Amino acid sequence: MDAVVPPCAPRLCGMPDLARSFNDVAEAYDLGRPRYDDHAIAAIAAAAGGGPRLLDVGAGTGRLSAPLLEQGFDVVAVEPLDEMRAILTRAIGPDRALAGRAEALPLPDASVDGAVCSDAWHWFDGARAADELARVVRPGGGVVVCVTYPRWFGSDDAPDWWLDLGVVHTALPKGDHPALVSGWREPDIFEGQPAFEEMQTREESFVHHTDREGIVAHWASMSFVAALPEGQRTEFLGQLDRMLARRGVEAVDIPYRVQLWITRRRPAPAPPADLRAAAS
Repeated sequence: MDAVVPPCAPRLCGMPDLARSFNDVAEAYDLGRPRYDDHAIAAIAAAAGGGPRLLDVGAGTGRLSAPLLEQGFDVVAVEPLDEMRAILTRAIGPDRALAGRAEALPLPDASVDGAVCSDAWHWFDGARAADELARVVRPGGGVVVCVTYPRWFGSDDAPDWWLDLGVVHTALPKGDHPALVSGWREPDIFEGQPAFEEMQTREESFVHHTDREGIVAHWASMSFVAALPEGQRTEFLGQLDRMLARRGVEAVDIPYRVQLWITRRRPAPAPPADLRAAAS
């Protein structure tokens, strides 16, 4: 008899298995992922047009939504994974944390003044996500896609323990991770969506204050680590923790940079889809 495959929730159908793996490591994600400082948050909000109503797409546990709300913005956040959204809900409240995907936003037309996305764009169907943002962002509103990198990547002044981590990272199988296999992380698909202006970029620097527990949690939250069989994952993270302990890693400050990919919703209505197709 053929195996019965349980139906997926509509918002999860078509989502890569690696992306779904975040559901199993939501607490580690919230503990370990770098947090933007107030300066970076203000820069992201300003690039999105300054609100007041801002949408966070693929919001995860709220590392962008929560500080935006604290700075006084009227935030609505969309996240498809239940466990990630449970933490998001604790951070910003149930009325602001919505179940949904970038490709089918659960919002009315022209209902937000701007939109932001932090380290999630590579999981989206870029063309469909851009179409949805064209629908929900009011004319003149900004869209900011954030891509976060440690400054120590490829740096000569990185500490030895960081270089050790780089060797481990290189050796890990990445499965079908879209950013690390294909090298695609930038939201260049916006250039094909006529409702948006040409993409601009800028950078902001910030410092991630963490410790050995936080570093291990960050690694645990990486999709290709989360997707490992449980026993193998536990052994790997234990080895990682012991390696950091041998190096004397406790509280550390890690310099980061966030690239802001910025565009703006054109004031004129978007051309009909048939005209867009003809132009391409």
